[in-house]
Amino acid sequence: MTDLDTNKIMKGSPPPLEYQVTLENWRKYPFNIWSFVNVRSIIPTSPIKSDPKQKIDLNKKLIDLNELKISHNNSKKYLNEILINCNTDSLLVMHKGILVFEYFNNFTAYDTPHIIFSISKSLTSLLTGILIDKNVINLNNLVSDVLPETIGTSYEDATIRNVLDMNVASNFVEDYSGEAEIFKKYRSSTGWDISSSKDENALTGLHDFLSNMPKSNYPHGKKYHYCSPHSDLLGWIIERTSGEKFPNIMSELLFKPAGINYEANITVDKLGAPRSAGGISITPYDLLLISELVRENGSNKNGQIIPENWINDLRGYKDNSCYLNQDDLKRFPNGNYRSKWYQTGFEDNEFCGIGIHGQNIWINPKKELSIIRMSSASDPINIATEELMFSVFKEIGKALA
Repeated sequence: MTDLDTNKIMKGSPPPLEYQVTLENWRKYPFNIWSFVNVRSIIPTSPIKSDPKQKIDLNKKLIDLNELKISHNNSKKYLNEILINCNTDSLLVMHKGILVFEYFNNFTAYDTPHIIFSISKSLTSLLTGILIDKNVINLNNLVSDVLPETIGTSYEDATIRNVLDMNVASNFVEDYSGEAEIFKKYRSSTGWDISSSKDENALTGLHDFLSNMPKSNYPHGKKYHYCSPHSDLLGWIIERTSGEKFPNIMSELLFKPAGINYEANITVDKLGAPRSAGGISITPYDLLLISELVRENGSNKNGQIIPENWINDLRGYKDNSCYLNQDDLKRFPNGNYRSKWYQTGFEDNEFCGIGIHGQNIWINPKKELSIIRMSSASDPINIATEELMFSVFKEIGKALA
């Protein structure tokens, strides 16, 4: 299917069968080139609204980095070549508060909402920090105290801090190959996949799935276990404690004051439950504004939006014993995971958010650098490509220093 003319995807009334995007193929290359900027045409979504009165314009003074040579694994390639080969849809670089480089490809433009997958987790964490500061959420509360529906599940005696740091003990398997039955049920409960179950007692939606999360014999808080449903659970906690719908409170407390220029959106299940683990679509410019807000310790011209102590903790929390205690440590072997952000453990202490299929927020406070990347990579996770992009981000930082 990779020899398809991508310009013909979803063109025509109706599009030819081989060019149609469906729930069965929307995350597969090359269909994802179109679907990642047209999620609203495939899956139900709710808007995350902007506010013209609070919007922030990006200061721009562009330079040409396309022929910047990137050193990686004893070879050198031009930046532009790497971006094309890695199916990059957009790359924006902000240095000292000024947008200095922008790259767009495929169907993506500066004002095109693009799904960011697990960077949604990182943004949900920022909202959580705001709500903690407002005494809406208490990190030490048990999940079941907030959501009694989780009694009897792996979440029953886990704290909200456990949920944030991915150290809840559960038997969930994050299997992007789609072979694990529990992952199939999860994806179908979110509305992202067609349900294959003919069981009359099949799950009614995402909350039903979360209310049946199987326990593990391992204790909470001892082992890093990446599990996307934990972040959907956090979205549910936010709705229950605040009494507001997730898209609305995300809009009012984070996106609007962050200065976003365009309406974002988030996928929801058939009952309206938000996919806070991975369902946010946002424009490249607006994601850069949020990245820069984080780099500036949570403040911009609209005020102190995110508590500074929340930013300091997620980027600087030192105890990484739990993160290092994982079954297959490949990403950031000297790093950490705190409140749904990665600490890289690199020389400049960069920290970042990462989403499948090549989505990145990269923040280097030392070099006053924010980079965002959106992509339609064919593989959900490719560690070799990730490491190449980390080299790209570091080389850009050196070139601008």
